[in-house]
Amino acid sequence: MASRVLAQAVPAASPLIDSLTQRRAQAPDTARLRLLLADANALRTIEPAEAKRLAALALQQAKATARHEGPQQVALLLLGRLANAEGDFAAAAKSLMPALRLAEQRQDLLGQGSACLALATTNKNLKQFAQSLQYARRAQAVLRQAAQAGDPRAAKPLAIAFNNSGTALMEQNQLAAARADFRISLQKARALGDSSVAVLALYNLGGLALRQKNGPEAYRYYRQTLAIDKAEGNEQGQAESWLNLGDALALLHRTAEAEDAYRHALQLARRQRALPIVRVVYNGFATLYEDGNQPAKALQWQKRFQSLNDSIFQQESAQQVAELQTKYDTEKKEARNRLQAARLREQQQVIRRRTALLWAGALVALLLAGLAYLWVARRRLRREVEFAEERQALQQQRAQAVLEAEETERRRIGSDLHDGVGQLLTAAKMNLHALGDELRLSTTGQQAMFQNALDVVDESFREVRSISHNLLPNALIKRGLAQAVRDFLNKIAPDGHLKVQLEVVGLDQGGRMPATVENVVFRVIQELVQNILKHARATEITLQIIRSADELTVMVEDNGVGFDPAALGEDAGIGLKNIESRMAYLGGRADFDAAPGRGTTVTLAVPMERSIAKYLA
Repeated sequence: MASRVLAQAVPAASPLIDSLTQRRAQAPDTARLRLLLADANALRTIEPAEAKRLAALALQQAKATARHEGPQQVALLLLGRLANAEGDFAAAAKSLMPALRLAEQRQDLLGQGSACLALATTNKNLKQFAQSLQYARRAQAVLRQAAQAGDPRAAKPLAIAFNNSGTALMEQNQLAAARADFRISLQKARALGDSSVAVLALYNLGGLALRQKNGPEAYRYYRQTLAIDKAEGNEQGQAESWLNLGDALALLHRTAEAEDAYRHALQLARRQRALPIVRVVYNGFATLYEDGNQPAKALQWQKRFQSLNDSIFQQESAQQVAELQTKYDTEKKEARNRLQAARLREQQQVIRRRTALLWAGALVALLLAGLAYLWVARRRLRREVEFAEERQALQQQRAQAVLEAEETERRRIGSDLHDGVGQLLTAAKMNLHALGDELRLSTTGQQAMFQNALDVVDESFREVRSISHNLLPNALIKRGLAQAVRDFLNKIAPDGHLKVQLEVVGLDQGGRMPATVENVVFRVIQELVQNILKHARATEITLQIIRSADELTVMVEDNGVGFDPAALGEDAGIGLKNIESRMAYLGGRADFDAAPGRGTTVTLAVPMERSIAKYLA
């Protein structure tokens, strides 16, 4: 399960630092200490190094001035929080403990609660969960007193304190008590209307449910975190919520929905370049397919997961070698000291020294053998990846050749129909007119038969022309995808019984797309609309074409009878497979959302950029 990270937009730091520095320089001496603390707090998340410098300077000035225990307390608390963020937990405790003592001396309940909360975080990061729980409970006690005394600032830290105590309880496997504290935190956050605290409580409740293998409860909580993240536009939070929704759905054996959730998480994580989340998603896919008895897919995702671990493994291997070397040097030094201290035990020490050398050599040899094995395995894996890429390239070439041949054949047939059969029908009509003039038809029956013959020729000509235009749409060649789709849709509902809505966004920006992309997307839209006309019995069709910098998205939706994709036979599924194969050729995908009685929605997504970074491919 991924850790919750609250994403924040980071403004340009240098102009802000310059502005704050100029403001302090122009302020009177009596206000500079207060401004130092305010500026340090403002820069805490966006420029921590500068915030640390300002907080240290404020602490130095506060100590040099009498009766400035309050600013000292604030500066120490800020330095402790910054040290926590840097991972220097010893330095954090060194600053937070004096801050707590000053708050106690000043009987500052809110300051005591803030210091205890920070110390709870420090001890949690040090894996000292019992001490973390003690500080969280202490924070709750003093913050309750502050709230009862009428201080409104105590409400939010109190909600956070219950979240911290729940985390410490969960790490000590006291799950029932942890759930109770998380729910109290959630209740207080909702009463405050604070979504940032609420989403943390919901996230922890979901993690607790996953630990207890309670899929429905985990699913319910993570749906709420996803809704909050979407409302706040927090894409990294959405990626984490989708990831954990995938874990919950996998626990419920809802494999298709779990796949969809992991895909959402992967898309958002790639967009954010959040490689740790990408790594966990890869592992989630591998576990899902392994549990679902799909070893080929499981191996594919496991390979992606392993590729992200290579650099970590190399670092760990180097660390192991260093530890072995240190151990060897220590043993050698101890053996030399023992030889110098006790000549009478010289022979015994020599034996020990040789034994230590033998063990060290054996360990080094074993490590080298392991590294060699891993190197060979990695080369084998790299070869397999290269072979897979070659196979994929060949498949891409075959698909391209098929599509190009199909489009060429369409154009040839369309041209033949227009220039050949169309011309013949035109000549037939002219000959019929000439024949009618010569025969001088006198009876009403003869004139009706002759007119019927002319009408059949006209209808045949229109049909041939319609077919040739569908096979060879001039609008697609001359004016692009949007106009070709408009012309196509204008021809499908002449009687007014079918309402067609078309929305086009962004196709006029960035110039024309490649001809191959336009041809394939147009043919797929033709196929989808023809399927609606043949099978859906729909009265409304909505078609959206949206082009962004990264992706072309097409959505075709109808209000027809719908269908069950799983119930389609082999022949009935050929059309859908054809659409999927065409989209795969473009590096895109086709998603079908359909069920009997509620219509059908088909979403096509085609990437505009085919190159992806190494670990996001």
